[in-house]
Amino acid sequence: MKTTDHRVAPERGARREQILDQALALISEQGVHAVSTRKIAAAVGITQPSLYAFFPTRQALVAEVSRRAFSALSARMLDEFSAPSPAGLLRRLARAYIDFGLAHPDAYRVAFMIEGVRRAAGSEHDAALTAGLTAFRILRSATAQSLRPEVAENEIEIMAQSTWASLHGLVSLIIARPSFHWAEREALIETHIRRLLPE
Repeated sequence: MKTTDHRVAPERGARREQILDQALALISEQGVHAVSTRKIAAAVGITQPSLYAFFPTRQALVAEVSRRAFSALSARMLDEFSAPSPAGLLRRLARAYIDFGLAHPDAYRVAFMIEGVRRAAGSEHDAALTAGLTAFRILRSATAQSLRPEVAENEIEIMAQSTWASLHGLVSLIIARPSFHWAEREALIETHIRRLLPE
């Protein structure tokens, strides 16, 4: 009589998470171009062909790491929309963005700070792109809510992109230059948000 081992699916899921975690750590440490599927497989303790059973190409693996980073950021930002009062939404969103980036520097690097990744067409790239656009649209939605109803769509877009660029600038600088003599972090973040988004 044939029996089914119900551990197979959970174990496969756990292995997939392990691969993604190791890929994230290696890419953040060495850069996307220096990390091969062979290195990732070795870090996980499996063979390269075994890794391909989970991700058919290196690009698919990198795209999934990126998608997960964007999705985690989106989830954190969306939490701010559940507050009882919409007052101060954009500033809370800005704070959530900064806090996420600094609390998860590896994920933030992969999502926003790695240059030169080959953007091949395909479902993996589409999923990563969609996740990234979702994160931006959350910020754009909050920007629109903070403005007068008569503000034109192109102005909303410009202001949302400008806000994003400013938030990214602070997060990426702190992550990329940890040895700089930064001011007390809490005061720096609050001052940055207050100057960017005055009440």
